[in-house]
Amino acid sequence: MKNPKGFGGKYFSLAAILALSTTITLANEVKSFSETTKVAQEQEEFSEDEELTPPNEELSVVVISKKIRVKEVDAPFASEIYTKRQIEKSHTKDIYEFLNTQTSVTTIPNIGNNFTQKIDLRGYGLENGYQNVVISVDGKRLNNIDMVPQLLSAIPIDSIEKIEIIKGSGSVEYGDGANAGVINIVTKGYEGASIKTYVGNNGLLYGSLGLGIKKEKFSISGYIDDYKHDGYKVIATDGTKDESSNRNMGIKGTFTPIENLTFNLSKIYSKMNINYANALTLDEYEKNPNTIPQPSWGTSYSEQDFTSGVLGYGLKYQATDKISIDFQGRDEKKESDFVTYSSKSDYRYKSYDLKVDYIDENIKSAIGIQKFDGERKGATSVTTKDNLGYFGKVDYLFTNSTISLGIRGESIDYKYLKADVNLKDDEYLQAYDLGYNYKLNNISSLFINFNQSFQAPDIDRFFNAFTDTFNGFINPMRVKTLNIGYNNLSYPNKLKVSAFYSDIEDEIYYNGSTWTNTNLDKTEKLGFEVYDKFSFLYNLYATLNYAYVETKIKEDSINLGIVGNEIPGVSKHNVKLGLGYNPNHRISLFLSHIYKSKAYAMSDFDQSFEKMDAYNSTDFSASYKYKNFEIFAKINNIFDEKNALFADDGFSIGVYPVNYERSFMLGLSAKF
Repeated sequence: MKNPKGFGGKYFSLAAILALSTTITLANEVKSFSETTKVAQEQEEFSEDEELTPPNEELSVVVISKKIRVKEVDAPFASEIYTKRQIEKSHTKDIYEFLNTQTSVTTIPNIGNNFTQKIDLRGYGLENGYQNVVISVDGKRLNNIDMVPQLLSAIPIDSIEKIEIIKGSGSVEYGDGANAGVINIVTKGYEGASIKTYVGNNGLLYGSLGLGIKKEKFSISGYIDDYKHDGYKVIATDGTKDESSNRNMGIKGTFTPIENLTFNLSKIYSKMNINYANALTLDEYEKNPNTIPQPSWGTSYSEQDFTSGVLGYGLKYQATDKISIDFQGRDEKKESDFVTYSSKSDYRYKSYDLKVDYIDENIKSAIGIQKFDGERKGATSVTTKDNLGYFGKVDYLFTNSTISLGIRGESIDYKYLKADVNLKDDEYLQAYDLGYNYKLNNISSLFINFNQSFQAPDIDRFFNAFTDTFNGFINPMRVKTLNIGYNNLSYPNKLKVSAFYSDIEDEIYYNGSTWTNTNLDKTEKLGFEVYDKFSFLYNLYATLNYAYVETKIKEDSINLGIVGNEIPGVSKHNVKLGLGYNPNHRISLFLSHIYKSKAYAMSDFDQSFEKMDAYNSTDFSASYKYKNFEIFAKINNIFDEKNALFADDGFSIGVYPVNYERSFMLGLSAKF
């Protein structure tokens, strides 16, 4: 299997560190905030310029990741929305664990990498699913130009205000890669002081500090967090373990010089180190997941260092009561160093996003231009992928219904330079979206949505995975998806049901037997999803998040033998059950279970092997609050179920054990 490349960048700037120190000094002023200020802050959450979290947060939520704001019950597309309170009550250690345990999204460590995990939504598979969903943080996309999943571990889970999952839509607003949909993460600056720490088995240590103030004209906040894990198992005969560490630091601020104009500036730095274990054979895994892996390619394990530094900037201007302008920019420098192989890559990403909104009584519209330039420099080569997209979107609001229309055009340019080799290619792709929502009453609605999306190949797809020789420019992927659904956002039962069908041309995949990337001529995905939260009593509730998906390879001229087969790495049944109980206002208890049915190993397109084991994990968390303090504890995988990531290398099955034993953590958090 191909080793994942990493991320890079330069160290956190001195200015950012000094600014973070300033927030420590200024934090003491928070205690003097008056009750009037607090009321203003609460009212501010309902304004058009802020992320909205109404008091009855689970029944009336505003979706913003579609660029045009719309209430959840009015949305002409399928969605899942999770508020800050729901995220906090889950007591998950990071965003990957929250997505995997609480939502319809599947995540799993990427061949041992917990910081850039594999992601799957709606049946695109664990191998390539992350390239078929756009992930954005505060409107800025995290998708990469090569075969590296999005870096989510740099986002402290305590800084997240809301997570929105838009399913089968979002291609008009986000473009390249939004086939399964969009995961939009909304963060908010810290106010006052916030600390959190927890410990766990296998040497798990975590600590974080967040500080910030908010005034009428400006706000500033910063954070620092450290994560360290001694590893789950010994991975070499010299006693080396699959240990990992991660440090994140960030600072962000806003300045409002006049009433309708706000500037924002942020800086984020991340540094990580990982020891990758070699894969076990299927027999070794079944006998003992703690077996020491055998050397691969002459090494016992792989060590990687990578760093990332991101500068974000932008402004929002309310030109009139109907017209607003939003500009956001992002400049990222990353560095990946596979120490074991002396393989180093430098990355530079620059993105610009300009959007103009027009909002009237019965119409909401947005037009925008988005530019993304990505570059990767190796020891002897330079590869670039540049995207330029423009879109228009309009929602018509009637008394009991909403009609949504949108279209996008995007050009993609590739360049590859190495010695006397100069390769170029370009593509022009289009997306469109048509949706309709009909409100049955104030709490329930029906919707239908038709979406066309696309994925331009990443820069690794043109090269042999092991020899690094050029294997040709492959076709972009095109998807047409039909969504229908029903929402009932009421108490005591919140229910959301949706069904979808995706017709796909040129789905991109890696052929393990030839070490090359190519296209499947025609594939399809069919499924339905159910989210339900039912409150038996005011303090006793149950949750269900179920997704069923069936995939099929319809046509393939290169390999006729795989026609009719399923897409590997896709579980047909994904079930997440939860039972919550609050004996009193201070104590919260939550019991949950995850089940993912058997699936073929990644890259096993010809089904040479049987389906691999199902994924099972039962977890329990408890917390106790007293004033500003909270003590929490969690047990993962109570029944010691064996779980793993399975991959077909073209000859045999390689197994990477994950969450294969009981684990626990105990922590404390406080806010001032």
